[in-house]
Amino acid sequence: MSSENPLRILQVIARLNIGGPAIYAILLCDQLAKKDYQTLLVYGKVSHSEGDMSYLVNPRKINFKLISHLGRDISLLSDLKALISLIKIIKEFNPHIIHTHTAKAGTIGRLAGIVYNLFKAKESRIKLVHTFHGHVFSGYFSASKTRIFIQIERWLARFTSRIIVLSPLQREDICRKYKIARPSKTRIVPLGLDLKPFSEFKDKEAEQEIRSQYLSPIADGLLTIGIIGRLTSIKNHHMFLQAIEYLKDQAGPVAFKSLIIGDGELRQELSRFVVDRNLTESVVFTGWQRNMAPFYKVLDIVVLTSRNEGTPGTLIEAMAARKPVVTTDVGGVRDLMGPVQEEHAAGFSVTRHGLLVPSGRADIFARALRFIADHQELAAEMGRYAQEFVLVHFSEDRLIRDIQTIYQALSHSCGTNKK
Repeated sequence: MSSENPLRILQVIARLNIGGPAIYAILLCDQLAKKDYQTLLVYGKVSHSEGDMSYLVNPRKINFKLISHLGRDISLLSDLKALISLIKIIKEFNPHIIHTHTAKAGTIGRLAGIVYNLFKAKESRIKLVHTFHGHVFSGYFSASKTRIFIQIERWLARFTSRIIVLSPLQREDICRKYKIARPSKTRIVPLGLDLKPFSEFKDKEAEQEIRSQYLSPIADGLLTIGIIGRLTSIKNHHMFLQAIEYLKDQAGPVAFKSLIIGDGELRQELSRFVVDRNLTESVVFTGWQRNMAPFYKVLDIVVLTSRNEGTPGTLIEAMAARKPVVTTDVGGVRDLMGPVQEEHAAGFSVTRHGLLVPSGRADIFARALRFIADHQELAAEMGRYAQEFVLVHFSEDRLIRDIQTIYQALSHSCGTNKK
């Protein structure tokens, strides 16, 4: 590859809703463009209940196109229109590699590439790469629908040159449990993020503003707990609120306040739950927030109660901010947590970076939160170890190096001299 004949990479994602996949796709386009790749980011519209991160797409730095028919919901007509629009973009941009992200874009993006390749000579066909940021094979759909999606993914994998997973546990799911693709076709590429805003945050004024707005009145010894993400079923905020209810009712005083940071279709339902269970003094809904660094600063614990996850970026950000985490033991989460130090009698695992709780066990989650409250020195130690870990293993520089290695290996057989 040279600046005279750069590799052309088409990145496709269904929407730039708040979360790790959007940050990942935007970061790839931005950083690869600085390394003489020619990149184009294609994305669809977010739904009305989702936070929008398209503001991060700086047109001076990132070449992008919006497909209005591409989005979260499944619609035969809209998806067909999105497919046709994407094929037209492929014809115009003529990429060497199409790199898709998340299930919806992974299906439409790769299908567009497959259709386009039907009319190309073998030596000039576009290489297809797909990243599983998570998967929809558990906790999302009925058993019958899940079986259909698994079959679709297996078929798409036959035409995909490289399948990227974020963790060893996720690779086990994709290759062994669900048999989507052969291990030889997959590559483990952990997330990479710009973690400096969280590890180096020093804006006292912004920190104080968050405390005054969401944690007032501020009490000595107040334990602040935060959960960050879409208010949707897979994130299982109901379990979090049930744990808060347990914590409130447990014997012995513990002053705490919880921030639910995010929004989504379950906002009204969760708000009613808070009122019905008399938790209004303990729980605050903040909505979506663009600047997360001061929120991580004021939190003592960051939690996650999801039923299924890939590698959650919110936990990585929290760890970069030196915060211990309490999380359900799902998906690739365990790969973030470090070695288990103790299997506690209360039902949770004490790891190097925080606590792991069985999915669906709000009672155990509450005990884990209380454990952190009662062991502040250990919590601080977990935070230090967590920060050291993510700054080494989840940096954006490491991500770009890993992705470049994959692209360069594919470029030797994808016709880099085509015009």
